[in-house]
Amino acid sequence: MDIGNASRNDGVQPTEPAEQTLLAREALFRTLAESSPTGVFLADAHGTPTYANQRLLDWFGLRLDEFATGRWLDCVHPADVAQVRAGMERSIGKAQSFDEEYRVVVDGHVRWIRVRTQAVMCPKGTTVIGQVGSVLDTTGERAAADERDRLQVQLEEVRRLESLGLLAGGVAHDFNNLLVGILGNASLARAVIPLDARGHEVLTDIEQAAHRASELTKHLLAYAGRARVERRTVIISDLVADVPRQVGAYIPSVVSLAIELPPSSPIVDGDETQLRRVLLSLITNSVEAFGDGHGRVDVTVSREHLDAAALSHVALGTSREPGWFAVITVRDTGIGMSADVQAKMFDPFFTTKGPGRGLGLASTLGILNGHDGAIGVTSQHGHGTTMRVLLPLVRGLTPYPGTPVIDAFARVESGVILLVDDDTGARTAARRILTRVGYTVVEAADGREALDLYDRMTEPPRGVVLDLAMPVMGGAECLRQLRLRGSVAPVLLISGYDAEDEAQGHVRRGEARFLQKPYTARGLLDALHDTLAPV
Repeated sequence: MDIGNASRNDGVQPTEPAEQTLLAREALFRTLAESSPTGVFLADAHGTPTYANQRLLDWFGLRLDEFATGRWLDCVHPADVAQVRAGMERSIGKAQSFDEEYRVVVDGHVRWIRVRTQAVMCPKGTTVIGQVGSVLDTTGERAAADERDRLQVQLEEVRRLESLGLLAGGVAHDFNNLLVGILGNASLARAVIPLDARGHEVLTDIEQAAHRASELTKHLLAYAGRARVERRTVIISDLVADVPRQVGAYIPSVVSLAIELPPSSPIVDGDETQLRRVLLSLITNSVEAFGDGHGRVDVTVSREHLDAAALSHVALGTSREPGWFAVITVRDTGIGMSADVQAKMFDPFFTTKGPGRGLGLASTLGILNGHDGAIGVTSQHGHGTTMRVLLPLVRGLTPYPGTPVIDAFARVESGVILLVDDDTGARTAARRILTRVGYTVVEAADGREALDLYDRMTEPPRGVVLDLAMPVMGGAECLRQLRLRGSVAPVLLISGYDAEDEAQGHVRRGEARFLQKPYTARGLLDALHDTLAPV
């Protein structure tokens, strides 16, 4: 099995045909082995290499004499040495084959290889006289498999967040419908009874509690990515520069906050209130990471051009288009996060500080998703955390300003309002509010019923209050059908969700206005007044 000594060096040319045939076969083997895209080697009965092709020697960075002395084993990754030795013990000198995949490290470069051997038997087939082996470089396959696993984990995370988002959005929608009945009726009752009447203070408490509940639904909608985004020009440096005033009272004296701004601020189009909520949430999370200890939080603003490779490693936004982004970096020197905590940090109500206290970072994902943004997280337990918010530098919309209204209940209104809402409690509360100031209300529980009522009206309604999410026929389709029937009545769209894409389209085109549920009596009256006011 020593092909390295197959050629004779005594200057005597072989004359025996058998010897010539052997040399020809050995030359053919060498040609095949040296041209092979895989590593090839031969070993004796004791496992000592007697031949290795150049490709295999290059992979190990050794000469044949070095390879033969067993130095190849020094190149095996320390974590894989035991596996390789066990495989050798099972196969050397035996008819059993060796088939193992392991790593070799040469000059700091890690290469995955798969080694397979086959025993070479004596002519009688009774004794093992050596081994022939092939070595395949599987580094590329391993990298592809790791990338597939990473993408699969990423896909499962996206699906999980989408499922949680759908649940959160559905809960917020239904909850907002319930709050209309509470907030609308309480605010109407409080407006019509004297200030010194018994029960006025109780109604005030009810209304305030309903307002606090509506704030929770806004967080739920933000997490679901269905929060209304009122786009306008946002100067990121101005947003960040205002942070000390916003959070100063909540930062302990042992924690320092440093802000670094560029000479020229990146400008994005977005909802300033929502983006401020994201920033404050990240900073608050960093501050809480210190507990009672000392620490530092650094907030920096920059512009960066990010390609697909850079975006592939963010926690949210891997599918964003490459390009220029405004980057807000929040870096702390806190305790950091383990991999397990990082996997759950954006879950609703998840916290490492005792029982869940709110949506926290969960709503950040929804807000950034609504801004076509992304967020990256780098953290190691005991070494702090770095969060990077990425917002695309694109143009957006500035919302049409509402018409200021002083006292909604002081006005005397008239005309027929077509009120369409599938939630009985919300519809009843809206009817009471509207009739209180003089409107005549015609009610429908869905879009189809609304069209039937419209077709039977002798005179068109003065305006339409139209819920978006309804069974049978939703608000958007009902509005389209009304316009096809020639209706020019002003429309106020309402929804337990924040403004949906189709509602935003109608608002942008000036075809309707939008009112978020839950609303107070004054909120509904003011919004409807603006809707009916001549343009």
